[in-house]
Amino acid sequence: MTVYIIGQPKTRKTSQASKWSNKGTEGVILLDTEGGAEFAEGANVVSVTSLNPPMRPLMLGGKQKINDDMSKAFEVIPPLERGYYHPTGPDKGKPMETYSLIEAYKWLNKEWDSLPYDTIVIDTIDIVNGWIEDIVLKELEIDTMGQGGWGADWGLARRKNLDTIGRFQKLVKKKSATLVIISHSKTSSVVDAKVQLTPDLPRGLGYALAGKAELIGLAFFEKAGIDPMMSFKAYDERVVGSRLRPLAQKTLPFDYEAIQKELLNYKEQQ
Repeated sequence: MTVYIIGQPKTRKTSQASKWSNKGTEGVILLDTEGGAEFAEGANVVSVTSLNPPMRPLMLGGKQKINDDMSKAFEVIPPLERGYYHPTGPDKGKPMETYSLIEAYKWLNKEWDSLPYDTIVIDTIDIVNGWIEDIVLKELEIDTMGQGGWGADWGLARRKNLDTIGRFQKLVKKKSATLVIISHSKTSSVVDAKVQLTPDLPRGLGYALAGKAELIGLAFFEKAGIDPMMSFKAYDERVVGSRLRPLAQKTLPFDYEAIQKELLNYKEQQ
């Protein structure tokens, strides 16, 4: 299934998602786009810093090589040469391998059966959308989102996002695995004294991604100093809810084992 987790910063979205498996952290591969997953204890992290592999001119004899069709030649920048460095730990300050999201997908798609994972986490889709919007601006030759005629820019960015997530969804469906998407939340409005919560994404994209998920949970702290909770309570335009009946309209500890226990103990009412 696809699980969509939204919430304000520091609600333990990354640390809890890194254990979203019956095998705990051993079963989860975390594609970290924010550079903060090194603080998730025991997490299996791939640092992701772009949508597509970064390129550079392919040099030959001090000049850029020219292809047979007279176009300029380029090569993928090796993962250790992409300009990123370890921020913490014993390798602090040393070059760090980083990958594009497409490279990570191709690796997982090719090597899945030899890997120990049953869950893929994309943390966060907000950053991925930012990369995609930058690509759209260049393709349409505009300066900011919103300048595209008749919403062409928003529509193109939404399609590119959904196509990217769709690749991962096809993989997890084929392998009976789980995809977890993480997004920050934003407060959009208050209706009938209820706060309307949505992902920190363009409205159309947020609702489209939610439509692709079986489980959409809001991570939050009920009180200071206690463990976070996860709400599946849906109302009005709030992008939270569950297609799984045992979790519908529930608020539970934000913990994989607690949510799994709720599912396993559920008995259909006759």
